[in-house]
Amino acid sequence: MPLSNIEKHYNKHPEDKRLLRRHGIVEFETTLHHLHRFLKPGARVLDIGAGTGRYTSALMTEGYEVKAVELVRRNIEVFLEREPTADVVQGDARNMPFLPTAWADVTLLLGPLYHLIGDEEKIKALNEAKRVTKPGGVIFVAYLMNEYSILSYCFDEERIGGLLERGAVDKHFHIQAQPDELYDYVRLEDIDRLDQGAGLERVTIFSPDGASDYMRTRLNRMSEETFAHFIEYQKSISERADLIGAGSHVVDVVSVVDNGTSMD
Repeated sequence: MPLSNIEKHYNKHPEDKRLLRRHGIVEFETTLHHLHRFLKPGARVLDIGAGTGRYTSALMTEGYEVKAVELVRRNIEVFLEREPTADVVQGDARNMPFLPTAWADVTLLLGPLYHLIGDEEKIKALNEAKRVTKPGGVIFVAYLMNEYSILSYCFDEERIGGLLERGAVDKHFHIQAQPDELYDYVRLEDIDRLDQGAGLERVTIFSPDGASDYMRTRLNRMSEETFAHFIEYQKSISERADLIGAGSHVVDVVSVVDNGTSMD
């Protein structure tokens, strides 16, 4: 069976190394900071699109019961080399019949929606995450942001004119991903629409990386002390409405409604 674009990408670009680089560390530490707001003793965590298991490993170390699902076989192999006792299975975020309904207190969906093109495919994954999460539980949903791609790839690489001409970027400078492309990019209004379509209610939304992707070289030059302050800075500003959407990622924390009420 031929490899999908996603498998080809992760076979070539090791995900395990990304979160160990400084811009990735900012994303990882800020996301964990927010996760700890919702994790209670004995909580069950489901990590869908677990990659090489960085979040699963960290949460297992803290004593949480974690199940992980990952599409790419190579990522699972790297994952199990580092965490041989992990409960990880290969699967697609849109259809996970092997997982029981309402199993998780907290569900992570920190990668799959990058690669699912269009609302219909994204809502399939959101609905499946909703199914496997307990009523009153929360789902952490990560998205790739439109403006980061527009600035970093379309303008910085001098591609914007050609992309506008052929309709790959519309007149409002929103990227129009095609079904065979690897990534889809969103704005906040797109995320709002997806939440409504899946019947999910936002608890909070935050930027896990802020300016860090734009500052990779500068981050690498920082002293350990200054870099530690930068991580605390990003944690502090990550929910600011005037800054959400400016970084490369956003994480939407949504609740699974329980009898008409959502989790506070």
